[in-house]
Amino acid sequence: MKGLINYIIELETPYGEKFKTESGIELFGNVDFNPERLSNRVALIKGVPALHEGDLKKGHEVLIDFTIFYRQIYHGVKQWYNSVIDADQNLYHITPNMIVCYRESKNHDWKGFNKNLLVKPVLEEKEIKSTLFLPDNVKNTKEFKGKVKIVYVNSELQDQGISNNDVVLMDPRGGVQFWIEGKEYWWIRTQDVYGKIV
Repeated sequence: MKGLINYIIELETPYGEKFKTESGIELFGNVDFNPERLSNRVALIKGVPALHEGDLKKGHEVLIDFTIFYRQIYHGVKQWYNSVIDADQNLYHITPNMIVCYRESKNHDWKGFNKNLLVKPVLEEKEIKSTLFLPDNVKNTKEFKGKVKIVYVNSELQDQGISNNDVVLMDPRGGVQFWIEGKEYWWIRTQDVYGKIV
C-alpha cells in the first residue's frame, strides 16, 4: 500500500489503559481526559509515499503526533479516527509533519525528522526578593528561562554543528509537551532554536 504524499503506519493500539510517571509509577487514565498521556506514540512505517524524499523507509519506527487519534468521524453513534485506513490491520495514514522522530529499529537512536526535534527544558533558580521569611518550597522555586538540552537533534541542526546533549536557547514560550515512556520532553522545530550556548 502506498500513498501519494502520506505515510502509511501500523499502530497496534492507539491508546493504552495506563501511563507512566517520571518516577516510573504506572497510573490508570481516562482517554477522554488525558489522551496525550495514554496515546501510543511509536508506530511502524508500512508504506512510504510516492512523492517521498528523505531517509524514512518501510520498517522504520516513528514517533508520531498523537492528534491523529482525534475522533472526528461518526459511524452511526460511534466516533471513529479520521486517519484510519484499515481498522482490522491497524493501519493509519499520516502527513510528514505528524512524524516527530524516527529510527531504523529498536537498536538505533531516535533522530529528529525534517525540522522536528525533542528537547528537555533546563529549569533555573527563580530569584525571589522579599523582606519576609519564605518557606523552602517558595525559596527553591525553579523556572524556565529559555534554555533547553537537546535530546534528539535533526539533521538540519546537526549540519550547523549542534548535536544531542547540547544546550541551546529557544523561544521562551516553550514547546509542545511530548511523553515517551513516562518521560516528558518538548517537541520544537528548528526555527524555535535561537543559538547554541558554548
